Amino acid sequence: MSIKIPKKEIIYPFSVFVLLMIVVIALWKNSLDSNRELLKKDIEVNGNIQSQGFLSSGQKSIIVLENLMERLEMTNGDYFEYWEEDARLILKEDQSFKFVEWIDSSLVIKRIVPNKGNEAVVGRTLSNHPRRDEWLRHVRDTTTNLTSWIPLIQGGSSILLDVPVFFEGKFQGTITAGMDFTNTFDKLSAGMDNYAIEIKDDKGTTFYSLNDPSPSDFSDDLVYVRSYEVDQDDKQVWTFYLMPRNKDVLAERNKSSSSILIFGILISLLMSLLTYFYQTSRNENTRFRDLNIKLRVANRSLREERTKAEKASKAKTEFVSNMSHEIRTPLNAIMGFIEVLKESKIDSSLHEYLSLMDVSSKKLLLLVNDILEIDKIESGQISFKKDIFSPSEELQNIISIYKPSIEAKGLYANLDVVSDSKTHVIADIGKFDQILTNLLRNALKFTEKGGIDITYEETILNSDLNISIGIRDTGIGIPKSKLKTIFDRFTQIDSGITKRHEGSGLGLYITYLLIELLEGHIEVDSTESVGTEFKISLTFPITEMQPETNAPISNSIDLTGFKVLIVDDNKINVMVLKKTLDAFGINTYWVGNGKEAVTAVAENQYDLVFMDIHMPEMDGFEATEEIRKTQKDLIIIGFSADVTKETIQGAKEVGMNDYYTKPITFDKLRQNLSKYLVRV
Repeated sequence: MSIKIPKKEIIYPFSVFVLLMIVVIALWKNSLDSNRELLKKDIEVNGNIQSQGFLSSGQKSIIVLENLMERLEMTNGDYFEYWEEDARLILKEDQSFKFVEWIDSSLVIKRIVPNKGNEAVVGRTLSNHPRRDEWLRHVRDTTTNLTSWIPLIQGGSSILLDVPVFFEGKFQGTITAGMDFTNTFDKLSAGMDNYAIEIKDDKGTTFYSLNDPSPSDFSDDLVYVRSYEVDQDDKQVWTFYLMPRNKDVLAERNKSSSSILIFGILISLLMSLLTYFYQTSRNENTRFRDLNIKLRVANRSLREERTKAEKASKAKTEFVSNMSHEIRTPLNAIMGFIEVLKESKIDSSLHEYLSLMDVSSKKLLLLVNDILEIDKIESGQISFKKDIFSPSEELQNIISIYKPSIEAKGLYANLDVVSDSKTHVIADIGKFDQILTNLLRNALKFTEKGGIDITYEETILNSDLNISIGIRDTGIGIPKSKLKTIFDRFTQIDSGITKRHEGSGLGLYITYLLIELLEGHIEVDSTESVGTEFKISLTFPITEMQPETNAPISNSIDLTGFKVLIVDDNKINVMVLKKTLDAFGINTYWVGNGKEAVTAVAENQYDLVFMDIHMPEMDGFEATEEIRKTQKDLIIIGFSADVTKETIQGAKEVGMNDYYTKPITFDKLRQNLSKYLVRV
């Protein structure tokens, strides 16, 4: 059974095919004509450029010889003693010259440079030479003579160039040079691999050719011909020819046009088929339009959900930041009063309570810092500094800090270092310390007897340092069922109301995230009641630079007598900071907002200003900007519980010299102030 195709559906596609083929053939023929015209244009342009270059090169050689003639004439022959030195210099600088000789007025060749290989011509006379008459004619006309390509007595062929020399009122002789332009013209023809060149003298003798020229292989319009007169007296003409190197060059260029023709035929067939299926595709297009509308609706919903998610993320970040600020502010007061009480004379029985309060407040601060660290990592706002340090030395420093706590618990701490090259690397030393500190604290927390073994190994690979660190304890171990979840946040080994060990379950989660961001690796192996071992591997780029060494600031530096203005609306925090500064002997003054600070600074002279950020009426940023309009050198230090990156960066941008976060210890505050409060 045959399928009958409607006549209408055949005629329209066939008409499209015929119309497109007419256009394709017209374009193809036009392409062939264009290829020939382009080739002719290329030949004309290159021929004009090359012929002009060859002519200029020949003229330059004539000028060089005429300059030597002028030096002889201007010195009345005195320069003749330097004649041979000039000739050697000419031969060295212009490879077109093969020799330079002196023919005196009696037509005898007296000297020649170089002499070697040309001995046969010295002493020869031109009296019986075929070019005698030509030579004498140019002497009489005092013009430069250029011969055809002629054979030489000493062998080979050359174009001879005669320059007559007159001084003391009479003809003295000619400076004659043998010219072979092959090397010079080859340099001018560099890059002309697709062309052939031929130059003939007035006798029709070819004295230069490139790439085996064959003008007879081409039609006249594909051969560039230029004739130019090189000797006006003798009407001597050189003829320059430039043509394609390959006689099939036009056919090769037309290959692309043939490809276009084939491509055009295929396109015509394709368009015909597309036209044939047009009616069928209309229904599909309608269906696709409906689907596209539904897709746009879905995309709009996705964008709305994304906006909601971004707002929720921003709200979460702001909430964490605000909660951190609200917690750190009273925490600053608590820790500050603890510091004040520890420095005061109180009953010795209360010191134990103070120590417990100190430990508890610091644990609370660590918890707040961990939450902030997680928020920075998860929101993509964390940044890594480029410090210079030795990983092996830094590991030893951290162990030395925790060793007293380890030994106080009756435990041992052993460090086994392999390949301790003390190589320095570029990395964030704070993040490196945080990883090691979290793992050491974790081992110390869950170990009641025995101790902690730390291993360190480093290897150098190309320009990187690969380090492997193992921390193995003899603690309670981790159940197999919990090994896969220990790096989850808020996950603890012993949870519930019966748990024995303190902690928020954030340390290992932060450690895992930091190692992942540093493109490192961490793994854990544990057995209950035997112990746990964490193994980490990190790679850092090696540097030859050395870390900066800052001499420690002595705590005994005298700060008495300095005037410091405290700008803070929280009276408790003011009281804590004031008590601390009073203990240093510093005279302190206080205002409750930024507007009052601007007035106080204008009316009084202070050595330093502690500026809170969040205050009523005028915040710390605005106040700093106002003060900086008149006080460029006043030390202004931001002092706030806001530890967000944006706030710290903003403090530097408005002109604050530094930024301290609350809470801060007595010792750290004294050392930091010592950098700014210096007696002159």
